[in-house]
Amino acid sequence: MINVLLLKGGGSSEHEIALRSAQYIESQIDKTKFRVYSVEIDKSFNWIYEGQECELNFQKELVTGTNKVLMDIGIPCLHGYPGETGDIQSYFELIGLPYLGCNPETSTLCFNKLMTKLALENAGVKTTPFLQVSEHEKIDRAQSFFNEHGCVFIKATNQGSSVGCYRVDNKNDLENYIKKAFEFSPFVILEKEIIAREIEVSAFEYDGKVHITLPGEIVCPGKFYSYEEKYSDKSATKTHVIAPEISTEIFGEVERQARIAFELFKLRHLSRIDFFLTEKNEVIINEINTFPGHTSISMFPMMMENYGVKYSDFLNQHLNNLSKK
Repeated sequence: MINVLLLKGGGSSEHEIALRSAQYIESQIDKTKFRVYSVEIDKSFNWIYEGQECELNFQKELVTGTNKVLMDIGIPCLHGYPGETGDIQSYFELIGLPYLGCNPETSTLCFNKLMTKLALENAGVKTTPFLQVSEHEKIDRAQSFFNEHGCVFIKATNQGSSVGCYRVDNKNDLENYIKKAFEFSPFVILEKEIIAREIEVSAFEYDGKVHITLPGEIVCPGKFYSYEEKYSDKSATKTHVIAPEISTEIFGEVERQARIAFELFKLRHLSRIDFFLTEKNEVIINEINTFPGHTSISMFPMMMENYGVKYSDFLNQHLNNLSKK
């Protein structure tokens, strides 16, 4: 049997969602080939396996008390810190443990909204107009940016799922929300509000090729797709596995930009790439998720399945490949 370390939870605000993703991932793993060791990283960063504290040592052994088990593969099912930030992947690289997903550099770059935008624009891919602000600078530049665009989003750059993100339509609120965003991140940007549809694709590797699915769509009744709106049981947001009324030309542009991003950031195995589709049919990349949600109702596996690839086949193929490294 091949031992798989499934890390779940983590210290971010998405801890509970990561637990749900891990549960789904584990249900899809071929138990005739792989033995899953499901380890929760709690919010205090203790590693817990079957109710006991544990650790992963430099010999790739999962140590629980006096018991040691050699791990063959890692799955960092950690939305936000320390998974999508690249920290766990750096440790896996250090000890030589093969793992599912993107490498540390890719994870760090894609998790930082500012770095993502700078890299995309350097590659000729248009992004939403933005302004980087410093923590102690005067409010003048932010006010000028607001005057130019009328309504802005203030974003902590290295947070996921709308954490540290605020929609501001009153100039008098700018300073307060900029300060709040800096509580979550050392880097903060202002973005022009884009009135657009929110579409997304699963971009993944399977059978040695990069696949880009048809775009799905998030339809949010409010003006801001907040963390609460994403994950609340009372959410009124609707999802479409295939976005309605998307022309072949628009899909072609979405696919083109997705492939540029996949190559530019050296994405590996899996990702979900989110876009804005404006009223003028302009396609703009919003963000890149290096370890998107993997629950049974998450868009990443649903779009993959609709595309024609079974999620379990995708997952087990990569685990088989990683076991040979």
